[in-house]
Amino acid sequence: MVKNARGTTRLLERTHRFAGFRVLKAPDVPSVLIELGFLTNRSDEKQLLSAGWRRKIAKSLVKSVNGFFSSSQQARMTQ
Repeated sequence: MVKNARGTTRLLERTHRFAGFRVLKAPDVPSVLIELGFLTNRSDEKQLLSAGWRRKIAKSLVKSVNGFFSSSQQARMTQ
C-alpha cells in the first residue's frame, strides 16, 4: 500500500503503532487500518475535501488490494 500511495499523498514513514482495534486483531482476516489525514491539520483537510485527491488515493488503495488478492491467489495455486 505504501508503494502505491507514494507520490499520491504525503506519507509518514515507520508509524507502526499498537492498538486494540478489533479489525486488526482478527487472526483469520487480513486487515489494515488506513489513516488518510486529520481534520485538525489544514493541509490534510484541504486534501480530504478535494474530490480529485480522493479519487487518486482510492485508485491507489484499489490497486494495492487487488495486488494483495492477486498474489494470494497465485500463492494458493502453486501450493
